[in-house]
Amino acid sequence: MTKIMYYPPEYEKDEFNCAHCRVFAHQAWGDILCSRLLGLCLPSDLLAVSKCEHCGRWSIWIEESLVYPAQIIVEDPNDDMPDEVKKLYRESAQVLSASPRAAAALLRLGLQILLGVVGGDGKNINDDIKKIVALGIEPETQRALDILRVFGNNGAHPGEIKLDEDPGLVHQMYGLMNYVTDRLITQKNQINELFESLPEGVKDQIESRDSKNKNKNKNKNKN
Repeated sequence: MTKIMYYPPEYEKDEFNCAHCRVFAHQAWGDILCSRLLGLCLPSDLLAVSKCEHCGRWSIWIEESLVYPAQIIVEDPNDDMPDEVKKLYRESAQVLSASPRAAAALLRLGLQILLGVVGGDGKNINDDIKKIVALGIEPETQRALDILRVFGNNGAHPGEIKLDEDPGLVHQMYGLMNYVTDRLITQKNQINELFESLPEGVKDQIESRDSKNKNKNKNKNKN
């Protein structure tokens, strides 16, 4: 599965994923000379607008922060993400601009539930990562899980990583949540579906082969 990169709206950036249409596109910037047109009593140098080249819609920025559309958009959750985790993912996105720490803490809770679905107990994230590693995952997935764990812990409790000072770190957590969902659920489902599509005779041969290998290993261990 090819990972789709997401670049969140950022003040004065020439290109990012539009908060309206979500397409990665060029953005045209300009100052608002007359704030009264928007019903705002702010100096014009505090106001700016960006226009998406793809959809043609305007976004409004005040003091370098996106205020319209009000919600900062992050990439959509993986379709295979459990519903309860999706709910926390979206709730986290809604509070991201106001509190990156709170957003990270919600993603941490989502990770805890996700790990419970894929083989853990859903109680202690560190213990669940250890269990899932023992089941067999690639090092990159393990690292992604640990990054989410550490960032999430810093959101829930004071820590060395200052998420409020670098909210871009929290933005990356959404991509990592989709990444681990893809590795732990999506790809597994795709492989199982392809295997089930094999002719029954072929599957029987594979099962017979694997049973013989298991018996050989058992006999070796006895000796």
